[in-house]
Amino acid sequence: MKKTLLAAAVLLCSFTMAADGPWFSGKIVYHNSFATLDGQDITDKLSPVLGNENLYYISGDNYKAYTEKKQILELYNGSTNKFQFFMNGTPTVMDANPGTPGAVVKPLPEKAIIAGYACQSLQIDSDGNTTVYYFSPKVRVNPAPYAKHQMGDWATYLKASNGALPLKFVVTNRKQGYSMVSEATSVQAMPLAAADFTETSPAK
Repeated sequence: MKKTLLAAAVLLCSFTMAADGPWFSGKIVYHNSFATLDGQDITDKLSPVLGNENLYYISGDNYKAYTEKKQILELYNGSTNKFQFFMNGTPTVMDANPGTPGAVVKPLPEKAIIAGYACQSLQIDSDGNTTVYYFSPKVRVNPAPYAKHQMGDWATYLKASNGALPLKFVVTNRKQGYSMVSEATSVQAMPLAAADFTETSPAK
């Protein structure tokens, strides 16, 4: 009986550990492509602004993104819940709390192998836009610190994916008339400190 209880305790502990981590800290490189809603490729028009590639860094409750030219594009600090978007190096600062009410999450049956990871998928419909995410439970962050990051439905997505980061996402933006496909080409775990998430911190 004692052995049975011990085995059950060990099993329960292993489930708890799996549910609570380990959390990903590191860099994901995404390749981007853009098209009009009728299929015309407009990557050459939008990539100078949003990048052919994005170097995305995340650790704890902070993240940042650069273009392939190592120009900073986004910066989020969880301690302040402030999101900054950079255009030609000039930041626009926003509170990340306001979100879009009525976002609808739909699990999807599609699966894919992306950057070597077996991924499942889900869809979020919000404010007339549709985003399909592909994610792996092996690349996860703790969703709790992002609970107030409603902008872009980020908190909604992380809750639905149990903290799994997207390794591919397909955005259909009906208001602005374009679609975007962003797919991870590499995933690299690395330690990152809070000091790495400042406006002056360089891409690694």
